[in-house]
Amino acid sequence: MVEITDRDFSVDEVIGRMAKPEVGAIITYLGTVRCFSGGREVEGVEFDANEAVVDQLRGLEKKALEGSGVKDVVIVHRIGKLKVGDKILLVAVSASHRQPGFTACMNIIDAIKGIHSTWQREVYRSN
Repeated sequence: MVEITDRDFSVDEVIGRMAKPEVGAIITYLGTVRCFSGGREVEGVEFDANEAVVDQLRGLEKKALEGSGVKDVVIVHRIGKLKVGDKILLVAVSASHRQPGFTACMNIIDAIKGIHSTWQREVYRSN
């Protein structure tokens, strides 16, 4: 499942939906807005999504699901103006065993980092 939202989201709710008898591991990554980037103080970040971005995220989901042992993938990404400490991104992967879950989760996170360069704008504090 890929969800783009301008609202906060519940990590526990996502994990609860992924828990199933055949799942031995649920790997999660939660990205938040940090206060410094590249040595500069950050006030927040802004994300705008378009259909191309959504398609890229769905492609990452599909690729991960083709992996051996991966049962489910959830990618939740916030858009809009976010402040320091806000949740940006949740990647959750359920798998029969931990190793395929960790591998899929890392691959998704690394790919999203590249996608961010096209739709993320950091807002810096003026001192």
